[in-house]
This record gives sequence, C-alpha cells and structure tokens, in this order.
Amino acid sequence: MYLLFDIGGTRTRLAYSSDGEKFGAPVIIDTPADFNHGLKAISEIGRDLIKGRPLRGLAGGIAGPLNREKSILINPPNLPGWDHMPIKTRLAEAFDVPVKLENDSAVVGLGEAAVGAGHGHEIVAYITVSTGIGGARIVNGAIDVSISGFEPGHQIIDLDGTALADNPHGELEKFASGTAVKARYEQEPWEIKDDRVWDDLAHYLAVGLHNTILHWSPSILVLGGAMMTKKPGIAIEKVELELKTLMKTFPSLPKLVTAQLGSIGGLHGALVLARDIRD
Repeated sequence: MYLLFDIGGTRTRLAYSSDGEKFGAPVIIDTPADFNHGLKAISEIGRDLIKGRPLRGLAGGIAGPLNREKSILINPPNLPGWDHMPIKTRLAEAFDVPVKLENDSAVVGLGEAAVGAGHGHEIVAYITVSTGIGGARIVNGAIDVSISGFEPGHQIIDLDGTALADNPHGELEKFASGTAVKARYEQEPWEIKDDRVWDDLAHYLAVGLHNTILHWSPSILVLGGAMMTKKPGIAIEKVELELKTLMKTFPSLPKLVTAQLGSIGGLHGALVLARDIRD
C-alpha cells in the first residue's frame, strides 16, 4: 500500500507497508551523493519491495531544509548533489502515486512521538545529534506548522565565534555534531575515550537545548542520533545537569529521554505521514 523512505545524509532506508499499520524489513544503502543515482537506486529498490502489489503513495523524509511546498531541498549541507533537484516530482513520476515529503529529522521526531519515547505527550521536541544536528516540534501527533521547517542545529550559540577556532559562525552543529567532532579531533567520535571531550560536548549541546526549550516549551525532549545513543557518546545525564544550571526562566525542565526507535525511527514517522495520503 505504501512505500516508505528515509533519505539521510549517510544512509537511505526503504520499506513497504501493506496495511498502513506496520512495515516489513527495511533495505538500507549508502545515500548516493548524486541525485540521479539516488533516484535510480530508490526506484529499483522500491519496485523490488513492492513486487507489483498495489501502491497508494510514497512518504518519508530527506536530510536538509525544504522549500515551503516540500518538494525540493534548499542548500542541504550533507546532500549538496541533491540541491534544488525536483525530488518530489521525480518520485511521483517514478511510481505514479502521490508523495509526502518532509525533513528527515522531523519525520523521525514524528515517529518518536507516535510510537517511541515521546508517545502520549502533547508537545514533543525531538533533537538528533548525528552527522549533523536537526530536529522538530511535534504537536498533538503532527509536525508543527512552519514556513521553512526547523533547523535547530544552525542556531548561533557563540555570538562572536571565538569559542572554537573551527567555528567562526558559532553554530551549534559545528560544536557538537559527529561531523564537527571528527574534523576537530581527527578521529571518529567513537574512538574518543577522553571524558573531558564528552563533558564539553554535553555543555555545548545543553546551551542549544536551553534555547530550544525556551522557544518550543515542550513537555518532553527526545534526544536521538548516534552521538547520543552510542557509547562513548554524549551522556544525557550530563546534558540534564548542564540544563539545570542554565535554566533560569522556566520553573522546571521538560522530561529528557533518549530516542527509542533507533535507525528506523524515520520509517515509523513515514508511516504516520503516509496515512494522510488519500486516493
């Protein structure tokens, strides 16, 4: 009935749902750097998953900011070869069905709100700390309305850009994302054993999350992505301690939890999106 996708900056995941309630085992590939190669791979894998069965629509997320029509990426930092390409149109043409497209972090957040760590909460703030830093506000089980989406990773937390030599614009993503950490320490994040490094990253992340809490006022803050969920990684307990020190405005913090759905959170969110598709 539905083909679900999650096109990340590093990996792409696809799965088929026959009933709109659950999906089968996903197929996972490296995300092609070139848009046309990516479309070809998605089309071939999708047809193999469908196996000629009826298809009502496609739904899923892609890494990067989208235009207001949710049809093309606008300056995606991790998928430059997909920039301004007609993604939604080409997918609809390839399968001859409607397509629902959203930012990948927002779709993961939707999944966590529906069946994951944020289930049962009215306002869920989801933040992923992975290749980059992204996130979204989920209200009453739906991605909140916006003009240009949500890009919490690009908030400025160092106004004059002097805290880190490699971050002149002072953006949160350049402080704590996996890409930034790898560039700064010249090794993969999971190879870093120095607790002081992870404590510093918890502090940087907490500064950004402090702003997110003030802006979005959520009842729960769900933290996902490899930098949070893998070990070594940023300890959520350290982040919470930092936030307790920083927060002076609200009387209490929202509940902080780690994401539950792992690498297939985007497919769970895509399934929620897919249910909005009508014949």
